[in-house]
Amino acid sequence: MYKKILALLLLMVMVGCSSNPVSVEKVSTFNLQDFNSFVVVISDKSEEVKVSPFTNAGFKKEFSEQLQNLGLTENLDDPDFKAVISLSVEKKNKRRSARRYPYYYYDPFYDDPMYQGDRSILRLTLYDVENGDPLWTGLRSTQYVDKELRLDEEQISKYVQSFLSELVN
Repeated sequence: MYKKILALLLLMVMVGCSSNPVSVEKVSTFNLQDFNSFVVVISDKSEEVKVSPFTNAGFKKEFSEQLQNLGLTENLDDPDFKAVISLSVEKKNKRRSARRYPYYYYDPFYDDPMYQGDRSILRLTLYDVENGDPLWTGLRSTQYVDKELRLDEEQISKYVQSFLSELVN
């Protein structure tokens, strides 16, 4: 009995660790192979003070290069779809705790009280250029930040690959 429960828990952990952390929503008829050209832009919301301009530029460059590696061409004048990158930094919620004599309790739906930083969110959305409708969107948490979201080329590449693996499927 215990072996079956242990095997089930191990399987759940392996599946959970191997899954891509990108949350995806798309139009049911979306297929990346139906498109030939693209343009990558950074959302105006990503220009906030806590996001490094080098990180913004790095994401734009990496997404452009990786989409070209998939056989698409970058066309600034008349693209088939527009890829919009949004980076945002938001305050984390603090876990609430209170004292009820003689015990402490906490609310499990709040984040860890030991970490005082912020969290950053990355979203990639593909829009149809003809009508402006969204075709595909992916959302993921990037990392926790203290003062400014600064990512190096290796980190940016890792995040872009996670999006592209979901986009191609």
